[in-house]
Amino acid sequence: MEPHLIYSVSSHMKGLANWSDWVYCGVGDEIKEDVIDMAINEYFQDSMIYFVSARKESREVNKKDILELIKKELGQNELFLWDVNFKKVIEFNKIGVMRNGLV
Repeated sequence: MEPHLIYSVSSHMKGLANWSDWVYCGVGDEIKEDVIDMAINEYFQDSMIYFVSARKESREVNKKDILELIKKELGQNELFLWDVNFKKVIEFNKIGVMRNGLV
């Protein structure tokens, strides 16, 4: 799927999700890799997920490579991780909190 399409679908679907409470995951040198990694591996069953950060940078990524992307982008952008069916989502706010959503 094209980056702009992934971004557009994410923008539409995030308004339809039922969200959990925010959980602190850290940012910069205080990022809690174990919390993020556990949340991703427990929530997403498939090996491929959509990484949504900006209109031109959104893409499909292997789940095992996602933590490095999050560490690089968190603090600069809001990030969304979606399953390939756009039913399950994890949102990362740039202040270092995350939450799960289900459409």
